[in-house]
Amino acid sequence: MRFRFLHFADCHLGYRQYGHLERINDFTKAFYRVIDKAIAERVDFVVLAGDLFQTRSINALTLYHAIRGLERLKSANIPCIAVEGNHELSYYQDRISWMQFLAQRELLILLDAKFDAGKAQLLPYADGRGAYIEPLPKVRVFGMKFRGSSTAKALQTYAEALSQLQEQTPVDYTIFIAHTGIEGVLSSHAGGLSHRQLATLHQHVDYLALGHIHKPFQFDDWIYNPGSTESCSLQEASWPKRGYYLVSVDTDHPKAPDEPKHVATLGSVQRRPIVRINISVDLHETPQALYDHALGVIQRKANDFKTRQDAEESAPIVELQLSGVLPFDRTALHLDDFKQSVEQAFSPLVCLVKNATIPADFHVEADTKLNRRELEKQILSDLLRRDARYRGQSDGWAELIVNLKHLALTGASPEAVLEELRSQAQRLTTEEPVAPETGEPEPDRTIGDA
Repeated sequence: MRFRFLHFADCHLGYRQYGHLERINDFTKAFYRVIDKAIAERVDFVVLAGDLFQTRSINALTLYHAIRGLERLKSANIPCIAVEGNHELSYYQDRISWMQFLAQRELLILLDAKFDAGKAQLLPYADGRGAYIEPLPKVRVFGMKFRGSSTAKALQTYAEALSQLQEQTPVDYTIFIAHTGIEGVLSSHAGGLSHRQLATLHQHVDYLALGHIHKPFQFDDWIYNPGSTESCSLQEASWPKRGYYLVSVDTDHPKAPDEPKHVATLGSVQRRPIVRINISVDLHETPQALYDHALGVIQRKANDFKTRQDAEESAPIVELQLSGVLPFDRTALHLDDFKQSVEQAFSPLVCLVKNATIPADFHVEADTKLNRRELEKQILSDLLRRDARYRGQSDGWAELIVNLKHLALTGASPEAVLEELRSQAQRLTTEEPVAPETGEPEPDRTIGDA
């Protein structure tokens, strides 16, 4: 059998980002563009892996946008098979969520298993509920809504039940939809499932359709995450190609045992353009010199932007960030001047000016003749000495930090790292602090000391 489906996630309809009404329209337009792609490609069904909405409490306009898009899929005879993400789960006291409302309207097929005594009950979809559906003969799609910290446990029992069902009634191709992350994909994103935890599904699932992480990724020809359709943060501008996977499946063609039955192609939809500008302040000794430099950078970035294909489509979101050690008084830095220059050069929809500079009194004079380890220790000790809590033992705390870094980089076990932290921290908190200027023990100052 040959068929095709489209996999997308994280549309976040209704997100009034930066408080701007036009951003609500941007997220809707991106959603409609994915639907346009599905219809143009005449796919057999679409898979929506969670977070259709930005919040679980939506307004009438957002609901209208969702219904309008899903009705277009329904008119094209393209089923939308979905799971609930963390942004749209119903409140505890609510009887149904808006996703369940859409399922009752037969605009999407909302999958999730019932759990009895901690065991997943895989019932076929009927009357708006069920754990799986067969949109085509011998093709089975399972789904699991966002389950937070209990995801790993739920997935384990889901895999056990899935194995039993597949043995009883085998099929040619299996898709599993889940709204969850994978550890290590984003350094800023804690948690997520490990590859070992996901491996329990692999022998029963041909295509694992994920949502939740807005960065696109794929692993081992069976785990796929398309990324967000619109940019929910400025960081997402670093991933220009994202939005959906178009998947072609051929279950009849002879293949090697480890060769996938599908070809998944990552596609992208048009989004609001984002321009990020970073200005280093270190080498500019006066406010005017810094402003003149920034003005030149802003103008060059604006000229570069005007050559982009999407420049004429919509006004950009522009972020200007000032970073580095500020060599003059911070009060002399007037951010409104920088914002005005950005607005004149870009005519942006949104202009964000961020001051990430470090005041000059936090600058560390480092001895460049030292090796890297000693240089790091000197800098850390200097910084810690400025905090009254660590001033008397700044060298000891700096040594501990450098040692922990060395253990981590050399592959020491977590137990070894924790033991080093425990023992050294205990030593430092029980030792008598030493005054850094004299080398003598610091007096125990209590209330009433002069």
